[in-house]
Amino acid sequence: MISGRPRHGTFPVPGEFLEDVTTVRAAYRALETGDVQALTRHLDPRVEWVHPAVTRLPFDGIVRGLPSVLRSAFRRNEEGEGPRPFADSFLEIGDGVLVVGRFVAGDGAQAPEAPFLHECSVRDGRILRIREYPA
Repeated sequence: MISGRPRHGTFPVPGEFLEDVTTVRAAYRALETGDVQALTRHLDPRVEWVHPAVTRLPFDGIVRGLPSVLRSAFRRNEEGEGPRPFADSFLEIGDGVLVVGRFVAGDGAQAPEAPFLHECSVRDGRILRIREYPA
C-alpha cells in the first residue's frame, strides 16, 4: 500500500510536488552517474530505507543513515560499488514520488537487470525516506 499525508496538515501548495520530483530526479541522476557528492545534497543525512518485506521481518525493517541506505536501497558494497540504478519513471503520489527503474549489473546489452520500485518522501528539499516495494 502506498500512503502519504499532506506535510502541512492541508493540501500541498502549488509547486511543492514539482520541487519534490526535481529533488528525486536529481538524486537518481547523481546515482546513475556515480556522483556521490551531488547525491549527498539531495539525501538527508538521516535518510531511512524501508525493506520491502517489512511486514515479515523480525525487526522494524528500517535502515538508517546514508552509508547504510546506499548499501541496502542501492545495493552498494563497502567500496561503494554495485549495480547502476536507472530510474525510468517518476510519479507524484501523496506527499512523495514513486520511482520505477532497474538495476543494471555490468555493461552491454546482455547485462543482467533487476527492476525496482521506490517511494521517496521529501522534506525540506531532501529525500528523507525511501520505501522499497517488490517489483
